[in-house]
Amino acid sequence: MGTVNIALANGQLGGTIQTNDGIVGMVLTGVSESGGYTVGTPILVSSLTDVAAAGITAANNPFALRHLTEFYNQVGTSAKLYLMLTAATITIANMADNTNANGGKKLMDFSTGKIKVLGLLADDKAVHTGGGTITITNGMNADVYTAAANGKIMAAAYFNAEKPFRMIIGGSSYAGTASALTDESTGTSNNRVAILIGDTLSYDATYSSAAIGLLLGTVASLPVQRKISRVKNGALSNQAVYLHTTAIESAGGDPATIAGKNFITFITYPNVSGYFFASDAMLTVSTDDYCMLARGRIIDKAHILAYTTFVQEIDDEVPVNDDGTLDAGFCKWLSQQIVNQVNNTMTANREISAVSCYINPAQNILSTNQLNIVLSITPVGYATTIDISLGFDNPAA
Repeated sequence: MGTVNIALANGQLGGTIQTNDGIVGMVLTGVSESGGYTVGTPILVSSLTDVAAAGITAANNPFALRHLTEFYNQVGTSAKLYLMLTAATITIANMADNTNANGGKKLMDFSTGKIKVLGLLADDKAVHTGGGTITITNGMNADVYTAAANGKIMAAAYFNAEKPFRMIIGGSSYAGTASALTDESTGTSNNRVAILIGDTLSYDATYSSAAIGLLLGTVASLPVQRKISRVKNGALSNQAVYLHTTAIESAGGDPATIAGKNFITFITYPNVSGYFFASDAMLTVSTDDYCMLARGRIIDKAHILAYTTFVQEIDDEVPVNDDGTLDAGFCKWLSQQIVNQVNNTMTANREISAVSCYINPAQNILSTNQLNIVLSITPVGYATTIDISLGFDNPAA
């Protein structure tokens, strides 16, 4: 008996790849709770209710809970956060050390590459009370600078493992003298790490903190191309900002000095209510293509899309012409795969301006077994400085 058999084909529409751009991680100083949370345990939470369910309380972990509260106040409920508290014996430099199995690396590995921005903050007061030494060098805890150097190494390792991320370090024990800070805008090249200076309260006269939860909450709420300093984002959810023990309203030119040295800090604007981030600078020169957190997040997303697309082509057959060059139609087809992915996922959402891909047909793949691809992203621009010529006009003149 004759029949007609129909099988449904799948995977033909080129569905877009989901990259979970707003997922962040936070490592904070804390203590173990009796019958509750144990320090060094990475967890995933989506709300302050989850934090409480994990056994983290204000009574025993007020430092951590304050920053977690600021995170959720800024981002809103139902935002995923990878979280780990570490003992006071672990300094900020230890947290960022890729050889430390109990630092930020542990949380990164727990997330299996899902964390796109990792925030680290040590409670220097607790570190000191626990027997550690806090040394003020170049305007803040010297370990913060060491953490930045360590973070560069950690970020490079995860980049090489196809799990790119950016790191933000809380500039703890900032001593209140902006001019003493190292100028990170000249001669440095650490475009995957940023340092935040400034807090929502005057935490301690010696061991000042930094509002890492507020910053990460901002990052988690924004698309990759959006700067945390964009005024149209709206004022931040905090009610005050302090640089060391000085309210920002009384800090004079310090915010501009701090931002000018490529640290992230806060700013206020005349006739505009509330507080804003002054920039999203990374610890690198302004000529670096990835000198902004936003540009870094854009390229990291493109990185993941490119890897996820092209990993499917490993060891696949590649058609060549009689002279050994690549088939031009194949080059065009393969280029279009990544262009479609990036266009559907990023260009359509206005995260970038354009994308192009070029595969040179003349490359000798028969000899090298290597396929070279050039993927180019045109980012969006930013109106960082706006110059206005304002004056009177006499129509009769």
